[in-house]
Parts: sequence; C-alpha cells; structure tokens
Amino acid sequence: MPRHRSIPVEVRTMFVTASDAAARICPLLPPVADKPAPCQGSACMMWRFRYPERRSVDDTGYCGLAGKPAGAM
Repeated sequence: MPRHRSIPVEVRTMFVTASDAAARICPLLPPVADKPAPCQGSACMMWRFRYPERRSVDDTGYCGLAGKPAGAM
C-alpha cells in the first residue's frame, strides 16, 4: 500500500481555491501580531491558477514560489 494513503487528502493536494489558501501560511510575508501571515491567494504575484484560461474565484491554483507541483499540468 502506498504511504500517501494515510495522509489526509487536503494535505496531499497542492491545488486549493484562493479562499482555502488563506488557511495556509506565507513564508514571504512578515508575521502579523506574532502569528504567521496567511497566504494571500490570488492577490499574490506568486499565485498560479491551475488552468490559466479560467480565473474565477472557485478555480484552483497553487503557490508558484517553489515552481510547478509534480504532475501539475
């Protein structure tokens, strides 16, 4: 059995909606009130939509800081 099956799906996936990205931290932004800064999602220059031709609020994307996720496109 592959090891990743025990990891929750929300941790395994690199694609999230911009609103769901706010639950993750951004390593580039300075802390806010001693807490890590949340991801800015589609308001950030590093945000990449999974399908660039579709850019609605419900479309998924990822942080482009580390490049494309494995098997992304």
